[in-house]
Amino acid sequence: MTSRPLQWYFKKEELCKTPSSFDGISYEKELTDRAKGCNFILSVGMSLKLPQATLATATVYFHRFYVRHSLKEFHYYDIGATCILLASKIEETGRKLRDIINVCAQKAQKNDKLILEEDSKEFWRWRDTILFNEEILLEALCFELAIEHPYRILLSLVKELHGSKKLAQTAWAFINDSLRTVLCITYPPNIIAASALYVASKFLEENMTALAGRSWWKLVDADFNDIEDASTQLLDQYSQLPSLCQK
Repeated sequence: MTSRPLQWYFKKEELCKTPSSFDGISYEKELTDRAKGCNFILSVGMSLKLPQATLATATVYFHRFYVRHSLKEFHYYDIGATCILLASKIEETGRKLRDIINVCAQKAQKNDKLILEEDSKEFWRWRDTILFNEEILLEALCFELAIEHPYRILLSLVKELHGSKKLAQTAWAFINDSLRTVLCITYPPNIIAASALYVASKFLEENMTALAGRSWWKLVDADFNDIEDASTQLLDQYSQLPSLCQK
């Protein structure tokens, strides 16, 4: 199993000292704005019919970007749009820039019927912002663009455990919800996959120990303490960001 570079793992105390925090944005406000930005990415991506892997890549880029830059300097709509463009290129699911701009404008203005004329000032503002930010995003990511997601690890783990289809579907949904959180810059994909499966098993009342014995988490080379902590973070979003999670 491969893992992400160590430079992209952060403890909570480190995430309390991001560039946004030095601009007076509290940790709680940053988490909320990150979640709003990720909701924006997911909403735009669904309208563009982008695959889940592309949306997941875009959100990882988004979370990594704000470790290096402030929400006060870069609005999450603008960076969200740029992450969509870059992720669609990297995942080879490209969409026309014109279409990305129009859907981003629709979601930003909450008007799905909005169509920007290509010679309009607003269209060019979106275009220039996205293309200008693309270079800044690439530099913030240190040009490390290949992302390993938890989905493949989850399916492999469920198969090895002989878990039910419902268990796999529920855990998959929890991974999708985790995109709104900072889990992807807190833990590697094997921990996220295992925590999503653990939470799903509790939700469905499927006994993981009965499926694989006491140390099932060793199948993905995970520490159970990390799984419990990641599971807590995963579940906390439903109380901390209830309205965002329903969108």
